[in-house]
Amino acid sequence: MFRASAAEIDLAPPVGGQMIGFLARLTGSTGTYDPIMARAVMLANEDSKAVIVSCDLLGFDLSVADEIRRRIAEAVGINASNVLLTCTHTHSGPDSLATEGLWLNKVRAKIVDLASALAGALEPARLSHGTTTVSGIGYNRESAEHPIDESLGVIGIDGTDGRVIATIINYATHAVVLGPGNLEYSADFPGAACRHIAQIRGGMGMYLQGSCGDVDPVVYRDRGWGTGTFEDVDQIGRKLAEAAIATLTDAPATTDVAIRSAAKVIDVPLDEPPSRAELDKITAEATANADADDEITRRTGKATLDWVAKVTQAIEAGKVPENFPVEISVLGINNLRLVCVPFEVFTDIGLGIKEGSRPLETFFVGYANGYCGYFPTGWGKDLGRYGGKTSCRFGYGPLLTAVGYGADKLLISESIALAKV
Repeated sequence: MFRASAAEIDLAPPVGGQMIGFLARLTGSTGTYDPIMARAVMLANEDSKAVIVSCDLLGFDLSVADEIRRRIAEAVGINASNVLLTCTHTHSGPDSLATEGLWLNKVRAKIVDLASALAGALEPARLSHGTTTVSGIGYNRESAEHPIDESLGVIGIDGTDGRVIATIINYATHAVVLGPGNLEYSADFPGAACRHIAQIRGGMGMYLQGSCGDVDPVVYRDRGWGTGTFEDVDQIGRKLAEAAIATLTDAPATTDVAIRSAAKVIDVPLDEPPSRAELDKITAEATANADADDEITRRTGKATLDWVAKVTQAIEAGKVPENFPVEISVLGINNLRLVCVPFEVFTDIGLGIKEGSRPLETFFVGYANGYCGYFPTGWGKDLGRYGGKTSCRFGYGPLLTAVGYGADKLLISESIALAKV
């Protein structure tokens, strides 16, 4: 018998605390526009259980994510590979990439308690899922010549008595509708989508972020960077919610649900560090920026100088990593596969995994089980921009140098193989 349960909790970041996502945001939060939530679903049959947790946060450090998953797994009595912990990647949330702190410690406990309590709330259920296309939300910010993934994946979980338990959606657009000028905590459009799902369909809404490393909301393209409003957030959220609900209208439901998981550690190749001459050039530019009148420019310069110091130290110690071992995982629900990766991945990679996994239906879930930074395609690296080359210089994630050439093909092939296990 298939059973399921769902619950959510407000993570309640302290007003005045540091927000994360934009170097251009110069002060702490001034309030909370909408709550920063953690949402959890448990799926169970006679043989296995799985837990899916989605948080309205930018991401978790790998060590923090590992601890939370381990504690949930121990409390529920399952393998850690059966626990998916992901973040919607809102850029209007609190600093969640720290590894210590009073609020973060409370968050760990809240998430573990939330997920653990689901075992006692399981009820007979049926599951349905489907995919539709929703256009007009995102665009490829790196190259107009390359596609974005406009597929909206939907999972419906309803009680056998007809009551809605949860609706899970999977879509790929950066949660940055609200730019650095916003100083109020917000879950951005993924949070709005969840609220609209709950209001219209009932039960709990949950958002899983997709392969959006090169995808920004169209409001940036059409009106300018950082110009999104709370009205935009609400409109996008409602559009996704209504499309998701419509998709489930004719989707077949079943009480016969198989649950499986698989995980594998892969060695992601990294770029070589810059040469001494290149470091000298980067240092000169960063030093000039660090002395600029503009605060944002100064922050950029100081962050780059800190990175140069770390790279130099690693070079002198002979400890520059050539690769980065990281776990990828797959959660299988009947013929559906959730491919879970702890990076913000460019679209072509997510699309390649989906296509290569057919006839299985695949949802790509980024920012999953930790956060490691950007994972570009080869063409993205050729551009030499932030997502393909320089993002590692600003302290977001554990990588000293950028993900290297060939990593895109590696991730696609390993993810497809894992999905088919």
